[in-house]
Amino acid sequence: MKVGIVGAGICGLAAARYLQKLGHTVVVLEKNERVGGRVATRRDGGFVWDAGATSIAPRGKRIESALLQELDTDGLVKIEKPIYLHDGLRVRPGFPSGAVRYTYISGIQTFAERLAEGIDVRLGQNVEEIEPLGAGYSILGEAVDALILTPPIPQTTLLLWRLSDSRPMANVHYRQCLAVMLGYNNALPQTSYHALLDAEQIHPMTWLSLESVKSPGRAPEGGSAICVQLSSAYSQTHFDQEDAKIIQTVVGFMERLYGSAFRAPAVSNTVRWKYSQPESFANFEHVNRKGSKLLIASDGLIGGHVEDAYEIGTRTAELLVEED
Repeated sequence: MKVGIVGAGICGLAAARYLQKLGHTVVVLEKNERVGGRVATRRDGGFVWDAGATSIAPRGKRIESALLQELDTDGLVKIEKPIYLHDGLRVRPGFPSGAVRYTYISGIQTFAERLAEGIDVRLGQNVEEIEPLGAGYSILGEAVDALILTPPIPQTTLLLWRLSDSRPMANVHYRQCLAVMLGYNNALPQTSYHALLDAEQIHPMTWLSLESVKSPGRAPEGGSAICVQLSSAYSQTHFDQEDAKIIQTVVGFMERLYGSAFRAPAVSNTVRWKYSQPESFANFEHVNRKGSKLLIASDGLIGGHVEDAYEIGTRTAELLVEED
């Protein structure tokens, strides 16, 4: 069976890897010039940031064997320090998860790149329309027997609409997220944590990842790399604001947390995630009809973590094979 997969994020790559192991022919079409989706690493001036997902927590799910046993583990590091909480930038311990977390020295995108090894992934391929072709489909002129769609639900719904197909996914909504990456030529003060979370989502800064604490190799010697993800409410209100103003706001938070030495970053960048995390979910069995050769593998069916994406991709591939 020849399977087309739209999207080379973790969902799509997990599905492709599973199917290819079983001997099926797989073609993955990705509109961007890189794999990974929101598993994304950015580099600038010797600094390295994970701008979307910031760690992988296997939690005993299927991703664990891929991460720790099947793929090359060179550069894979266990994050030693925990996550702390902050209330209005007042830092305290108390985050309940004891999950073991991993990243790569070269950046979390390395996981996606290693998943993609040996798979026919075609970058820069923007799928805007799917055409029925006999018992299968045609995408960008490629004839396939079955399709797996992995983009965020709003984009997947548009592709289905053009096929006069609809699935019960209207309840799925995503939150936007602004991520700000900062690089400093001075070292951070000693901390007991690698990340801060505002669990109540009240402060504009929902998540702070000290990249150069989380992993070695993330900043030039004596420097520090920091990535901040802003709250859904703040991101929605300021999504189209100019970068300089967003960065200025975040730098103010850094100065309050770590002192005047963090008033002027050497490097600063902003990433806008339009579909950052699903806030509600559709039912996998209701969305993916029995016997269908067009299946949906999206974070809007399980959850927005990396381990969830791997799970849904593998589960969808399993369902397709069961129906083959």
